[in-house]
Amino acid sequence: MHWVLRTAELAPVQDLAENLGSDSALHLNNSHLASTLARLLVLRGITDIESARHYLAPSLAHLHSPYLMTGMKAAIDRLEAAIERKEGILIYGDYDVDGTTAIVILKTAIELCGGAADFHVPHRISEGYGMKDDVIERAAAADIRLIISVDTGIRALDAALTAHRLGVDLIVTDHHLPGKDGVPNALAVLNPNQPGCDYPCKDLCGAGVAFKLVQGLMERRLTR
Repeated sequence: MHWVLRTAELAPVQDLAENLGSDSALHLNNSHLASTLARLLVLRGITDIESARHYLAPSLAHLHSPYLMTGMKAAIDRLEAAIERKEGILIYGDYDVDGTTAIVILKTAIELCGGAADFHVPHRISEGYGMKDDVIERAAAADIRLIISVDTGIRALDAALTAHRLGVDLIVTDHHLPGKDGVPNALAVLNPNQPGCDYPCKDLCGAGVAFKLVQGLMERRLTR
């Protein structure tokens, strides 16, 4: 195996290293450290000091508004109403780390807001990937009136029709690419990769999309 190291142009590295070394907020008093860090940042496309500050010292204030994501207001309106009315909520996740993390993020937020939510993690072998009609049917029979998918659902067109037929509202939160037939006919679809969505970061994972829903919910409740 032969490793090929990427190279960075010298001028932007030197400029950024100088700015890093003189920035009191970053406390980089070592010129060699500043130079090495500048090279790594430039290789990642970060060439100005403001972007470097955001990368090295992130803050909640740097987060994009969740409302830049298509469908966010409708999703928050429905979730907040379900919490206030003590409705049954089911979080439909995925079996990988992204999906299970997304479940924990959303379930914790709902409980902090005074609501309650059950969750379903499909069995990798017996159920496989994606939303299944029988799970939605069992949820409806148990008086669940809101299902929120996390890290799954963007291609669950049939499942969305089943939910609608049973009177269950569906909010899809996902990051995978939609299929050629478009997105599900759900109450809201949150996915930065769906057509027409202007959310700036297209690289969010499933847990990241769930977090944006939580961010919007918490911001609304804190500004009351």
